[in-house]
Amino acid sequence: MGSTTIGCDQRIAWLLTSARLLNPDPELARRDGFIKALADQGIKIDNSRISRWESGLHPVSGQVAATYEQALGLTEGSLVAVAAGLRRTFGNGPAPREGALRGADLTDGDMDRLLELIDEGKGTGAHWLRLVGQLGTYDRVYLRQQEWAALSARLVQELAVSVGVGFVRRYEAAAGLIRHPNAQRHLTRAIGGFVMNPDTQVVAPVLSLLTEIADEAAGDLVLRMLTSEDKNLRSAASSVAAVKVSRGHFGAHALPQLESHVVGSLRRGESLDGRLDSFDLAVQLPDESWERAMGGLRNRRAFDLVIGSRRGGELVPTQQTAAVVQRLSAAVQRDTPTHSPHENDAMLRRLLRESLLHAHKPRRHHAALLLAATPYAPAVAKHCQDLATHSNDLMAARALTVLMRVGHRMGRSRVLLQSLAETRPTIRARALVNLGLNPEPIKPAEADALLGHLDEHSRPVERHATMFALGMNGGTTLKKLAKSDTEWMARSATWWLDQGPALHDSDAALDQIGAQT
Repeated sequence: MGSTTIGCDQRIAWLLTSARLLNPDPELARRDGFIKALADQGIKIDNSRISRWESGLHPVSGQVAATYEQALGLTEGSLVAVAAGLRRTFGNGPAPREGALRGADLTDGDMDRLLELIDEGKGTGAHWLRLVGQLGTYDRVYLRQQEWAALSARLVQELAVSVGVGFVRRYEAAAGLIRHPNAQRHLTRAIGGFVMNPDTQVVAPVLSLLTEIADEAAGDLVLRMLTSEDKNLRSAASSVAAVKVSRGHFGAHALPQLESHVVGSLRRGESLDGRLDSFDLAVQLPDESWERAMGGLRNRRAFDLVIGSRRGGELVPTQQTAAVVQRLSAAVQRDTPTHSPHENDAMLRRLLRESLLHAHKPRRHHAALLLAATPYAPAVAKHCQDLATHSNDLMAARALTVLMRVGHRMGRSRVLLQSLAETRPTIRARALVNLGLNPEPIKPAEADALLGHLDEHSRPVERHATMFALGMNGGTTLKKLAKSDTEWMARSATWWLDQGPALHDSDAALDQIGAQT
């Protein structure tokens, strides 16, 4: 699981290969047909170069991924953003050269139009990728202070509620922007202002941007959030801290606070699913730091789980879940249309296992995004919905989390049913989040049924997830709830009304502004 044999380049190569071989068009699935399609678009590529791209033996540039998108008729940025995320997070070699396929720079007029669209709230994730890609070609970019602030605030606000490929593209744009020396402090301020609002309902997707920089101020902000009274903020900060620890962003002065947080969290008798972010932090602590922390633990089961994950890299031992993952992989491959006889896809099985069970959140997250960007996604969604009813709380919760990444296409009714029928609070909360990510509006009767499940005994995680589902869908229900006598409900609904509903990018009318980044 932790092997570097199947590294970043091999994963990107698999992404391109599966996108081509499983494309609905049989001509594009054939290498000679793909070469012809490229030639029809003015791109002269020979068979040997495609072989090098799809072998994983040579790094693949972002422009090559963009070429595959163009030739295969895929959403702009759908492969580029996923490949960029993998290379940014796990790449440890030299960045690949773009070569002759690099598109032309954007003109001043193109840049003006991009900024206008984004300022008007009409920009998609593709627009953000183009803009940040262009800004990244310059070592220095001048904008007035208020322009940087407005641009950063807009991106953070959109990132919080964007869905699917729209989220992946915006996140990669934000990850590029926060590393730019002229933009970093402005985006960091926008992140801090957004997540520190006591009524903010979406924290983790925004706060995770702080993992991209080793800035001391960003680290201090994460440490402060670990002591917040807001459980959602503490949980998100734990996840970010785990990544920053793994990347060496914290100095020795931060370790005592991190150790104290881990001990306090793992002492509680919650399920592993309910404390997964703190568990991740415990797994990532340096050896000497973990030695000090484990002396304060009284929960033997938590201790054994952390020790097992630190050694094996998984949330649970392989032998306990190998059969489940094997069946899942076989079912996904069987239900994915192909133009040739099925051969066992070892990478598919590996990614399914990582997305469900890897001990480190970035590995789980990027494995799921990889699956979501391939033609396997519909079958992964279908069988994750089946797995979401598993009697094991952790497997059910992890299946629903993967479902958040890959989407559930035509399975919305099943998600709604589980949101209403599930009795396990943390599992039900994940079902509700999936419901909020679905583009189909929640009907008034459905909203009433969801709210009817809340009472004075409902756990905060269920309350928060219910408001997430309603908030992401918008609708008249929020206006009623904003006037509620229940304070937490009124404040949550008011925040959602101010924030606005989910962003589901539609690139049907995407302006042809310059070349793909």
